[in-house]
Amino acid sequence: MLSVSSTEGMPEISTTETTARRDRSIRVAVLSSFVSKAGTVLLQLLSIPLAVRVLGREEFGLYATVNLTLATISLLQVGVGPALTHGLTRARADGDETKQRELGSTAFFLMAGIALLAGLALAAVLLSVPLPTLFGDAFAGKESALRPALWVGLGLFLMLFVLNLTERVREGHLEVASNNLWGAAGNIMAAIFVSVGVWFIPQVWFLVVAVHGAMVLAKLCNTVALWKKHPLMMPSVKSVRLATARHLFTDGIAFSTCCLVSGFVEFNFCGWLVGRDGGPSAIALYGVFITLTVMQLGFVVMLSTPTWPAVAEALARNDRAWAVQAARRLYLYGSGFAICSALGLLVLGPFLLPLWLGGEFSNISRGLLGCYGLYFIAHVWRHLNHAMMIGTGQVGKLVRIQLVESFCVAVLGATALRYGGVEALLGTMGIVILALTGTVLPKRVVSALSNR
Repeated sequence: MLSVSSTEGMPEISTTETTARRDRSIRVAVLSSFVSKAGTVLLQLLSIPLAVRVLGREEFGLYATVNLTLATISLLQVGVGPALTHGLTRARADGDETKQRELGSTAFFLMAGIALLAGLALAAVLLSVPLPTLFGDAFAGKESALRPALWVGLGLFLMLFVLNLTERVREGHLEVASNNLWGAAGNIMAAIFVSVGVWFIPQVWFLVVAVHGAMVLAKLCNTVALWKKHPLMMPSVKSVRLATARHLFTDGIAFSTCCLVSGFVEFNFCGWLVGRDGGPSAIALYGVFITLTVMQLGFVVMLSTPTWPAVAEALARNDRAWAVQAARRLYLYGSGFAICSALGLLVLGPFLLPLWLGGEFSNISRGLLGCYGLYFIAHVWRHLNHAMMIGTGQVGKLVRIQLVESFCVAVLGATALRYGGVEALLGTMGIVILALTGTVLPKRVVSALSNR
């Protein structure tokens, strides 16, 4: 799957202790991730069909609309994660406590400031722009259900702007397992809140609180636990450095552009087009595919998330042999999972999806599932390459190719939707991804790992 030239003759700094620590961090992260993914699956298996049955397909479409909007808001946060993780990895390797403190404090206050500015701007939009103007005429008359959910969700997502930093700091300490365990706790709490509360408060805004509010609570607990274990990460205004903030912000803009823009185009922009074209019922179906993508991708992320920080540390110590082995393992597992998942959904989907979601989703054809399977395989393959590009420190090089790809997906996808519906949209997105980042990025990863 991944082939690089020999690293013989290159200086390597590898000890049994550091190698064992990296291997152990990945194993523990993967094992704990199973617990987290079990919580995610539990949440999705309970919340989606329950919400559909209690709220109805159209009301669930409003919830999907809110989720897509909140996901768009989340893209406004600058992705300081890679720069922060790489910086912490180097500072810990050098034993530089001052640099660790500067990175943690600067990142915290930088994200707090961005969250404040984003909140003010988005609040102004919600106050001044009619919702049918934003989402389409089909949403006229739904404002009483949609607006409270948007306001509640906005507040929760702005909190996540800052709290998500905890997970990036954990990655820099090779403690992804802690993120997984707290994430599992959040999913379980959300499943309980939805299962019990939606019967008493069958409102879109409550579903937003039950799902996202539980995650905010879990991330807050994770943050407190991090500060207790690593006091250097507690934010202090005295440790903020403008030069560090500039570096984090610049690298974060590059990361957000090259990685998060794809999610905006494929989930949010295309979802918005689907909603404007077919209304709440159509976007409910598209929202199901988004949920399937996120839910299934989680089983790949459970390996990619601990792998790329470990690869970054290995390369920092010139242990390229270990980095190559880890990359091969990631590519093999991720691509194999994607292919098996797509084939399984194609064969069993027409029977299982109506059982899961109810009779209103009984008209899903194998052609539609086949096009979604192609998109999912391409989506996973791109994710694997993104992870390794980040791990090898090539965030900046991702920007140009990702912008080209996302532009092509937006234009060609919109055209395909207009003339062929959601089925053509999904198939077109899959083909474009495989043709662009699916072929260009693997070559750059190989080049970085072989030090060519």
